[in-house]
Amino acid sequence: MKKIRIAVLVLFFAIILIPVAAFNREENVVSEIDNRALMNNPFGENYNTEGEDRDLTDDLETYVQDRIGFRDDMILGYTLLNDKLFHKMVHPTYDYGKDGYVFFKTGRNTRFGEFHYAFAQFIKKVQDYCDERGVPFVFVFNPAKTTVLSDELREGINYDAEWVQQFLECLDELGVNYIDNTPLMEEKTEEGEAVYNKVYNAGHWNDLGAFYGCNAILEYFTQFFPDLHINSKEDFTIEEHLNTSLMVSEFPIYEYEPVFEPIDQVENIADQYVDELEMDSQYRTFAYYLNPKRISEGAPKVLSFQGSYMNGMGYKFLENSFGEYIVVHDYQNTLNLDYYFNIFQPDCVIFETAEYTLTSGYYNLENMVEVSFNEGLSEESYSEARSEQMPANMIEFVQGNRLTEIHVSGLPENTRYAYVSNGSQIFDLIRDESSYTATVEKANVDENEIQIIVILDTGERICYTE
Repeated sequence: MKKIRIAVLVLFFAIILIPVAAFNREENVVSEIDNRALMNNPFGENYNTEGEDRDLTDDLETYVQDRIGFRDDMILGYTLLNDKLFHKMVHPTYDYGKDGYVFFKTGRNTRFGEFHYAFAQFIKKVQDYCDERGVPFVFVFNPAKTTVLSDELREGINYDAEWVQQFLECLDELGVNYIDNTPLMEEKTEEGEAVYNKVYNAGHWNDLGAFYGCNAILEYFTQFFPDLHINSKEDFTIEEHLNTSLMVSEFPIYEYEPVFEPIDQVENIADQYVDELEMDSQYRTFAYYLNPKRISEGAPKVLSFQGSYMNGMGYKFLENSFGEYIVVHDYQNTLNLDYYFNIFQPDCVIFETAEYTLTSGYYNLENMVEVSFNEGLSEESYSEARSEQMPANMIEFVQGNRLTEIHVSGLPENTRYAYVSNGSQIFDLIRDESSYTATVEKANVDENEIQIIVILDTGERICYTE
């Protein structure tokens, strides 16, 4: 009996101490079981102190819960046990619906508010910037799986996406060009087409959904580019791929999904830019696709700010139609529209986002409200500018392998907008703490033809020439 008690005590303390001994102290870790960043040490250098409601005690508790040894194994084991015994999903990310459907967990219903109105106004700023430069723009709203398939949510969930309609009405009032892919996804679902997987990838459309959604984007742009290619299924090889676990999870499933692959080859030259390109540290997806066939047909160059719907599946359908297709991960990077526009000089611009990303976690409310872009420089403004000799050392060129930074200092304190003129091209000068900068393609810069155009708060225009 004594030996049994000792064995029980040893087992008891082992259960407690082994996870403690295996405590995960590595910083900046993303969990593979629920695809989120684990809490960093609240006393370490990587601790994020931003946020109004930061509480050290709560963060310490979260840190221990996130870093305890075998956390992912315990979550997986507990999830599988509940699934087998009770057909209940207790996963941190996923939830069962009806008829075997799997969805992302739903939280409190969203209500239309200040953030959504500010977001709509921000989109209008982006559109105005493009319009003033003669570049077609469209905002693309992609629906959540829970919205399209709300009838398949489990009993007890009162899902309400009324805020979406209010948001779209706000876009209408502001005159924003947009595509709402919700009706299209609902229509295809009613016709019996599986544009979302039943189980795998619980948050996004699949390749079939992306095929239809991207064609809606392409059809919109045909009013500006009549010869733009609209994809057909014959442009792709389509195979059924077996998924054996949920995304970013080891939860076992058995589900096939259609996978489209373009027949025509494209080239991705992103590596020529990525080391010199400024991007938000959390959102660094970047690609630059060249489609020789479409370039020979005169297809336009598109700059697309896009999220996971497009980065995961949609990209392959746009790369098959545009001549040049530049992908920038959206969210905070979209606030720097003028920076990317200077570099890539697109023929058209897309701003795509998913329904569930319209939160301050993806788009900073304060930054959206405060961001401002240069007005477009008209020929009239250019011709009316007073000419002045460019002071020595006003311009500094910083040459990279692919990009050139043009730094301009010494402009009047009451400068409202500033531009670089280089031959037939106009680039926006973006104000920083002590100067103005335009980052452009190195091949587009002729240092002997540079002019600086300034519009003052008074409306006066000055053109500095060498």
